[in-house]
Amino acid sequence: MKPQFLADKLLHSDSHIRFVAISNMDGNILASINREGMNNILTEDETEKSLQRAISSWNSRRELFDKTGEGKYALVVYEKLKRITIPIDKEHLIYITFDSDGNNRDVVQAVLNSKPGQTSEGLSTS
Repeated sequence: MKPQFLADKLLHSDSHIRFVAISNMDGNILASINREGMNNILTEDETEKSLQRAISSWNSRRELFDKTGEGKYALVVYEKLKRITIPIDKEHLIYITFDSDGNNRDVVQAVLNSKPGQTSEGLSTS
């Protein structure tokens, strides 16, 4: 599955999702999309910094995977938005922000059902 197709698919998986980025674990954004008509809360630079912190957190978590098992997703709740990060594989990450009034379980389930690995398709960056 191509990164932009995946980003579009994830954005449309739940109406509360505001922004989707697909990146590699070096922080390079391979694809991104904003929900039309929504104002961004973070600037592009702030989003990139937030993504870098999320990647750093995932890299730190990996050190414990042999004891805890692999991480499925991480959810962070702020007053004005929520952020979920989901590893696609060892080299790629999904970064999503959604409205603070979105139901955590519904959004997480919609995203997990749409990501590569739930089907036979993987992420194709070529």
